[in-house]
Amino acid sequence: METKLARSIGLQARVLRELAASSFAEQASVLADAQRLVMIGTGSSLHAAQLGAWHLRRRGIDAVAMSSACLARWEPPTRPGDAIVVISHTGQTAYSVRARADALTAGTPLVSITGAGADWPEAIIAGPAEASETYTVSYLASLAVVARLRDGIEAVRGGASIRPASLTLLDAADRVQSAIDAPDVAHIGVPTRAAALVGSGPWSITAAEGALKLREAARVLAEAYDAETLLHGSAAPLTEADTLIALQPAADPDGLIDGLAAAAHAEGVHVVTIEDERPLADPFYAQFSLTVRLQQLAAHFAERRGQNPDDVIVGCWNADSLWNAGKPAVHVS
Repeated sequence: METKLARSIGLQARVLRELAASSFAEQASVLADAQRLVMIGTGSSLHAAQLGAWHLRRRGIDAVAMSSACLARWEPPTRPGDAIVVISHTGQTAYSVRARADALTAGTPLVSITGAGADWPEAIIAGPAEASETYTVSYLASLAVVARLRDGIEAVRGGASIRPASLTLLDAADRVQSAIDAPDVAHIGVPTRAAALVGSGPWSITAAEGALKLREAARVLAEAYDAETLLHGSAAPLTEADTLIALQPAADPDGLIDGLAAAAHAEGVHVVTIEDERPLADPFYAQFSLTVRLQQLAAHFAERRGQNPDDVIVGCWNADSLWNAGKPAVHVS
């Protein structure tokens, strides 16, 4: 029987094409006036904030990313000239709700990115509500919205792109569809103990998103690292019971991913490589199809292990006291 996760994975190319044809000029004008963008989220939304902020910085737009809890509880107040981008698929994530409420109270410029059904009036609806608790389509949809916001910001500031995101997103959608149709992950075996995903630069963020999907969908113990962090002590516990998943080694300008894979193999660790043979030239968009292949790997592992990828938060982990921690007592619309 087809899972909700499988159906959601299959929607992503269509959603990307729809977003490529969308415009968010009003929200982009809010952000264009800011000196710095503070992008926040939780879980997959945090990974979208991290990759989105990296993409914007590469285009000369000052942007930082942090978790919603970090901004709500531990960071100093935002400073004059800041604008906040809240990524929350449901619009109900406790610390995202608090950070948004704080921004509205302080009068800080705000743009939100959510899925259908969230009740935030300022929000951009990035895509359909997730049917599975292993989120997929909302992640790539949020990244696509960030790309289109970048188009809008550059248009307001007078530095429009030579190739706008609206066109590159169509290329990415084609690659995503190819990854949906032929993910090439069925040969990868479930690790006996744990999986360690490693990537360089933006591929390390994709590694983090992939590890989260493996944990959620398949209940596989999975961790993610950038190449430098794995080298500096984190590889020490890896044994023949583990699998190292190397992401796009050719993208690493220093060859460290290949070197780590070779060292792992020599130590008896099972090593697999997941890469696109002809990735898109822009590293930001190159993450899209690779992300889908990791989603497919999570679905494959879930099937192999007899796990339900659609019901993730169960048992004591589903206690209201946990999920409401940090949420403001007063609702702010």
